[in-house]
Amino acid sequence: MARKFLKIIENTIARYSNGGFFTGDYVKLANNYKSKDSYKQLPDDVKEYVDSYFDTDGNYRVVNIKTSQATPAPGNSANRGDSFTVEVALDTGGGRYDMQGKVALSADLLVKVDSSNGMVDSGNIPDSTRYKNKVNIKPRETNEEDEVEITRVTSKGNLGDKATPTELSLPTSNTKIPSSPATSSPAVGDTGNYMS
Repeated sequence: MARKFLKIIENTIARYSNGGFFTGDYVKLANNYKSKDSYKQLPDDVKEYVDSYFDTDGNYRVVNIKTSQATPAPGNSANRGDSFTVEVALDTGGGRYDMQGKVALSADLLVKVDSSNGMVDSGNIPDSTRYKNKVNIKPRETNEEDEVEITRVTSKGNLGDKATPTELSLPTSNTKIPSSPATSSPAVGDTGNYMS
């Protein structure tokens, strides 16, 4: 009888067994990346592309990590290799990446960027995505009159319309709804008797 179970080999990938990066990490070019051998070995057009691609204040994320020379044996501790190529794409916000313009670089050219607010997986907001807000709010303490003024008005939702006082009293008599009375129909029967 054939065996019903397959052998499963698991391999845990940790940060420092993976070149120091995880997929989804925010990264930037190292300060001295142009002096590194891995950058000098790149073709001139790739160097120009890397320099122009990282010439924004946007957030760049790791989208893939590849080993240079992985062994074919699964579960082998050397299966991850000793040098890594990291694919980086510009984060355009909302979980979207510039996958068409992504670039593959040697891991020694990149540095992990920590979030400024201390949150995990939270990028800094680039200045290029901010806009100047002309709203100038000067806070002041509110009183009971303000509360009545603010909570007892209704806006109709049309742009430019001012809020009008809200009708807060309940009606004391039935409201007559304008409608035409039901007509008698042989298919309906005596509907006209109780609908009119």
